[in-house]
Amino acid sequence: MPKMPKQVKRVGEKTLQILSLLLYHVSNSKVVTMLILLLTFSIALLLRLTPMKWGIYLNEFDPYYEYYLAEKVIEHSKNSILDGIIWWFSWWFDRHEKDTLFWAPFGRDLRRTSQPGAALFSSTIYWILNRLGFDVSLYTVHAFVPPIGAATAVFIAYLLGKEIKDERVGVFSALMISLSWSYIYRTNFGAKHEGIAIPFMLLGFYLFLKAYRKSSNLYSILAGLSFGMVVLSWGAYLYPWNLIALIGIIWLILHPSDVRFAKVFFITNIITQLFIAITPRFGPKIAFYSVVAVLPIVTSITSLLVMIGHFAKIFTRKNLRIVVLSTSIALTVVLLVAWKLGAISSIAGRILAIVIPIWREVGVTTVAEHAIPGWASFYSDYSTIMLFAIFGGLIAFLRAKHDLPSMFSALLIMTSAYAASSMARLTLLLAPSIALLGTYGYIEILDSIFPILCAKEKYRTLKRRKVSKEPIAISLIIITLLLLPPFINARPIVNSHQPPLILSSSVPLIRYNYEYTDWLSALEWIKNNIPENTIIATWWDYGYWISVNTRMKTTCDNATLDTKQIQRIARAFLSPEDEALKIFKELGVEYVVVYEPFQAQILQYFGIRVYYSVLYPALGGDLAKSVQMARWIGEDPAKYIYGYGEGKYAYIEVQGRRIPLLVPANTPEAKNATLYRLLFAKTHDRTRFIFEPFFGGQPIQGYNGPVFTIPQPKHFKLVYASQPNEWVLVFKVLYNTTSTGNP
Repeated sequence: MPKMPKQVKRVGEKTLQILSLLLYHVSNSKVVTMLILLLTFSIALLLRLTPMKWGIYLNEFDPYYEYYLAEKVIEHSKNSILDGIIWWFSWWFDRHEKDTLFWAPFGRDLRRTSQPGAALFSSTIYWILNRLGFDVSLYTVHAFVPPIGAATAVFIAYLLGKEIKDERVGVFSALMISLSWSYIYRTNFGAKHEGIAIPFMLLGFYLFLKAYRKSSNLYSILAGLSFGMVVLSWGAYLYPWNLIALIGIIWLILHPSDVRFAKVFFITNIITQLFIAITPRFGPKIAFYSVVAVLPIVTSITSLLVMIGHFAKIFTRKNLRIVVLSTSIALTVVLLVAWKLGAISSIAGRILAIVIPIWREVGVTTVAEHAIPGWASFYSDYSTIMLFAIFGGLIAFLRAKHDLPSMFSALLIMTSAYAASSMARLTLLLAPSIALLGTYGYIEILDSIFPILCAKEKYRTLKRRKVSKEPIAISLIIITLLLLPPFINARPIVNSHQPPLILSSSVPLIRYNYEYTDWLSALEWIKNNIPENTIIATWWDYGYWISVNTRMKTTCDNATLDTKQIQRIARAFLSPEDEALKIFKELGVEYVVVYEPFQAQILQYFGIRVYYSVLYPALGGDLAKSVQMARWIGEDPAKYIYGYGEGKYAYIEVQGRRIPLLVPANTPEAKNATLYRLLFAKTHDRTRFIFEPFFGGQPIQGYNGPVFTIPQPKHFKLVYASQPNEWVLVFKVLYNTTSTGNP
C-alpha cells in the first residue's frame, strides 16, 4: 500500500487542528449566544422585509409625511447633511415658514408641528450612501430604515434581559420580540418612526440600569442621548421619560441615601429634557413647565436634594427620608395646583385619554387606533406568554424594594399594560415588556423546578412527605408547552405578506392579485391632470396620500392638527350642497375626492349588478367614516346611517347567507348630505345601488332595509372614477352652474 505524501499528511493535520479549534469555539457559550442572536435578527428582519415582494412602497399613512420631511431636510442640505439638520432646529430663529401643501389654504408649520427623528435618520443615511457612490433613492432608504432599525431591538432586548436577570432571559427575550406581531406590524417595510423609537427606548433603559450598576457617568450620558433620540422620533417619548422618573421617585423614597442613583437619574433626565427643550414641536415649555414634566422635575429636584444632603452632611439617614418624602409630595402638589391655575401648560387630549381613559374628547374617540382594545386583541397579539409576563411581574414586584432591575421590570409591565389597555395603538408599547417579563417569569419557574429534579433524593413537601419527581417533570413539560404558542404562531409569517395599504386601497388581505389598485390609479390621475397649487377637499384619512404623492394641496390630513378645520370639512360633507359650496369656497377648494370600497352582487334572475357597502370595519370607506364626521360636529349619526344605535342593520341574503350592509338612513339629512350624493353618484359601470327601488318600487330580492333614492349631485362634476373598481371618485366643484355630467 503506497504511503501518504508528507504534504498531504500535513494538510490533513492542519485541517483537523482548524476543525478542532472551530468546534471548541462554537461550543463556547458566547459564540452560541451570538449565533442565536444573529439567527433571531435575521428572522426579525426577513419578516419585516417580506412586503418588499409587492414593490417599494411606504405603508399606511404617516410614513408618507415623514418621507416628505426627509425631502425637506435634503433640500436644505446645500453643502452637507448638517445644513439640513441645522435648518430644522433653526426654527427658533425663523418661525414664519409654512407649507400650504398641508391644511390649505392656511398651511402647516412643518418644524413646529412635527418630530424630525425618522426624517433625519433616512435623510442622513441617504446623504452618506450618495457620497459613497451608491445610486439609491431617498424613498427607498426611507422604506428600509424602520425594518432594519426595528430588527436591532433583538440585540438590545438581549442586553436588557441580561441586565435584568441573566443571559437566558436575554436570549429568550430576543427570540420573543422577534416574533411579536404587534411589534412587527408597526415596524415592517415602509413603516413609520416606531422602528427607530422602540430600539432607542430599550437602549435607554439598558444604559440607565447599567449606569446605576457601574456608577458610570458615561453610561448615564448615553442613556440620556438614547432617550433624546426617542424624543426626536416618537410622540410617546413621554412614556420612558416619566417611567424613569416614577422609578426614581419611588426608589429615592425607599433609599434616600442612594447618591449613586440620584446622580445617574439627574444626568440622564437633564439630557432628555434638553432634547425636549430644543425640539421645535415641544420646546422649553413642555420640557420644564408643563403637567407632563411634573414627575421628572420632582424627581430631579429630589435627586439634587439627596446629592446635596450627602455631600454637605446636612441630614441624617432617617431625616433624609422624611425630607425626600415631604419634598416630593410638596413639589407635586404645588406643580399640580399651578397646572390647575393655568400657570403651566396642560396635557394633550389623546395623552389624557391614556392616563384617564374615561376622559376622551371627540377628536380622540373618532380615531380608530385611539379606541380601547378588548381582551381578544391582547390574546391575539400575545397569546399564553401573557401568563408568564404576569407571573414575572409579580416576582419582580416582590423583589422591587431592594433591587432596581426588579423595580424597573415591575413598573415596566404595569405601566405599559395600563397604557395599552387605554389605547389600541399602544399595544406596541406592551410588546417589549411582555417579551422581557414573559421570559423572566418562565426562567424563574425553571430555576425553582430544576433543583428539585436534579436532587438525588425525592422531593419533600412541607408535611415532610416524599414526592416522586415524575409529576414535577410533567408539570415542567406542561409549563413549557404553554410557552410554545408565541413561537409556533403562524400569524407573523402569514400576515407579513400583506400588501401595503396604498397598493390594496386600504383593504387588508394576504392573497392579492392587484385587483384593488384604485388609490394608485386615482393618485396618478390627480398628479397628471389637475393643475398645480389646486386645493382638494377630502376626509383627513387620505390627506397624506394625496398631498405627498401628487403634490396637490389638501384641506386636512392624518395629523388632525386643526379641529375647527376638520369640523368644517365634516360639516360640508354632511350638509346640503349649497352649504357645502360656501364652506369649500371659503377654503378655496376646487376638487373633492371621496372613497368607498363598494362590493357588487349580480341578481340571480335579472343579471343586473347592484352595489353595496359591507358592514365590516376592514372595508370601511367614507360611508362608515360619516358616523365619525357626525360626531365631530355634534350631530346624531342615526340621522345618517340606518339602524345606528338601535342594534339593527340592513342585509341581503345570498344563497342562504346573510351579508350585513351599511346603508344611509331614509331621512332628509342623509338624502341631502353632499357626501352621500357624491358617494352614490352614478358612474359608467355603477348604476344601481342595493337600497334603490326595483320594479314597481319594490326592494331588490333578498334585500332587507330602507328603500329610497339619493339625488345625484348638482354642483359637483365627476371627472374621474378610479380603476379597476371605481372606488375613488374625483369631482370638480362647480360654483357657477347647476348642471353636471359624468366623464
